[in-house]
Amino acid sequence: MSRMFLMLGAPEREAIARLWARKLEQDGAGISQAERHRNLEPASAEFLCALAEGIGAKRIVEIGGSSGLSTIALAAAARATGGHVVSIEIEPQRQAEARVTLARLELDGFVDFVLADAATVLPRLGPLDLAFIDCEKDDYIRFFDMLPLVPGAIVVADNIVSHRMTKYVSHVLSQPAVESITLPIGQGLEVTRVAVAERMETPVKIGSI
Repeated sequence: MSRMFLMLGAPEREAIARLWARKLEQDGAGISQAERHRNLEPASAEFLCALAEGIGAKRIVEIGGSSGLSTIALAAAARATGGHVVSIEIEPQRQAEARVTLARLELDGFVDFVLADAATVLPRLGPLDLAFIDCEKDDYIRFFDMLPLVPGAIVVADNIVSHRMTKYVSHVLSQPAVESITLPIGQGLEVTRVAVAERMETPVKIGSI
């Protein structure tokens, strides 16, 4: 596939800015956590897109797509790599908005939107090159352990600093097959890479190592 696009362009950045501004408005209005649209910070979206494209990720999943800010970043990367994103979200209204936004950006062809609990979806996925986790914080470790990652795959988790996700960080660092670092981007991103092994196409279930 010709690499006509490089990371995020003006239309994607405008959509991201709109979604982020609305998120800040909801925060300022004191809307309950359950009703807020939980979106990635723009700086984190830029990083996520660049990372996914930089490693040539073709098989991508996001756990917690919300109204589509992170989906834009991942779909733009998939457009460049010839890949595809599975976007899992459990709240129908948020995902409906994400569908509309991605269609307007002509990125919907790079995304499969799945409305479900991630626990029911992850066991059915094939090998993954990149995963993004931004869901209920109590589920981070459980979902991380369920990811079918190829050696060399990367997992990015959001809100590591803002929500003091020390248990998650300790968990990923305790795995013998990974290397991981916390980056002070946005609300804090944990970037975890599965070590390259001999069986390059064999998925690795981290929790079973």
